[in-house]
Amino acid sequence: MNKSVILGIDAWYPQVDGVTNVVKYYRENLKGEYDCEIIAPSYGDALDKEGERKYCAGVFHNRSLWVPLIGFRNSVPSSDRKLKKLLDKSNPVLLHAHSPFAICGYFIKYGKKHDIPVVYTFHTKFKDEFMRVTHSRLITAVMMSVIMRNIKKLEYVWAVSASSAQTLRSYGYKGKIKVMRNGTDMRVAGDEERAALSAEINKEYGISPDERVFLFVGRVVSVKNIKFSFRVIAELKKRGFSCKFFVVGGGEEIEPHKKYAEKLGVSDSVIFTGFVGDRGKLRRYYARANLFLLPSVFDNAPLVMLEAASLQTPSLVPAGTSSEELIKNDVTGYAEKLDETLWADKIEKIFSGADYAAVCKGCTSVVYTWEQAVADAEAEYRRIIAEYHGRAEEAEEACGELPAGQNG
Repeated sequence: MNKSVILGIDAWYPQVDGVTNVVKYYRENLKGEYDCEIIAPSYGDALDKEGERKYCAGVFHNRSLWVPLIGFRNSVPSSDRKLKKLLDKSNPVLLHAHSPFAICGYFIKYGKKHDIPVVYTFHTKFKDEFMRVTHSRLITAVMMSVIMRNIKKLEYVWAVSASSAQTLRSYGYKGKIKVMRNGTDMRVAGDEERAALSAEINKEYGISPDERVFLFVGRVVSVKNIKFSFRVIAELKKRGFSCKFFVVGGGEEIEPHKKYAEKLGVSDSVIFTGFVGDRGKLRRYYARANLFLLPSVFDNAPLVMLEAASLQTPSLVPAGTSSEELIKNDVTGYAEKLDETLWADKIEKIFSGADYAAVCKGCTSVVYTWEQAVADAEAEYRRIIAEYHGRAEEAEEACGELPAGQNG
């Protein structure tokens, strides 16, 4: 009988983002000695069933409450008796929290009571996100104190990049941090497949095969810094550089972004597609793009860069950020200081030089599959479980030894 690992997250379908995808692919790829179940907040019976059918099965939807300011439902696991019964029945060997809120706190208490190790993965720059949503330093400080109270109780903490580990240090965590990379489910495409997928986009949108196409995939929110890319497009347009920019994703800030594109005079170059959940359809956008633009300093280890690379599309990212850790500049991708003029200069240089084709081929070397990532996680699970219970046994033995002169 396989051992049970429980993954916990405080947001779920239909609010699909990088972290929900991580949890989904962990479950799908834990195929060795571990069985896996996901605990996620309920969004109501209809949406829960839709998520199970379209997005991911094997999810226990625990009780949740709508949070007005931040626009999603938050778990309230402590008042969910069915959740406790599920955990008692599963008899998990390890609990893995992918968010530091309610489910993490619940895992800490349950793990302590039942002698189960708890792992937490740091995915998100929460301070930036809190400020984006609340626009309040006070509320941000309160929220940070809440999540750090949980994180500081944990011994086994993972981060998705070296830079994100440093961010967590800046938040005040002083324990050990293990860097565990994320992967991608997208297989590397050959030239013929890439050409065929590109042709589909050209036909659908009436784009010339010679048109330069740039791409963003993700939530359309301010912390992703998409408006910076609009300004780069505007600068390129002034120089007579023609291009199209696909913005693939949903989010509560789409309309303000559309208005900003209109204000800059680039609305004819920017194409908003909305959320694209079908992975096959999403591959077409990656295949058609000549360059993936990711000016965000918010992302810790962007899965979208790996997805783009799998379709031979290199990324342009800000120099000195977590994103740059994934590439080698001018070899497997591109990095430049976050300045609109410098990015426009860089793009012109990329497409006027002779090395672009080699970078497109080279970028596929950064692809790290979910099979690889989860195999590494399984190995670390085994080490943690052995270490955790080994120390417990040593402690029990030490407690059983009486001082000299007190035997029998």
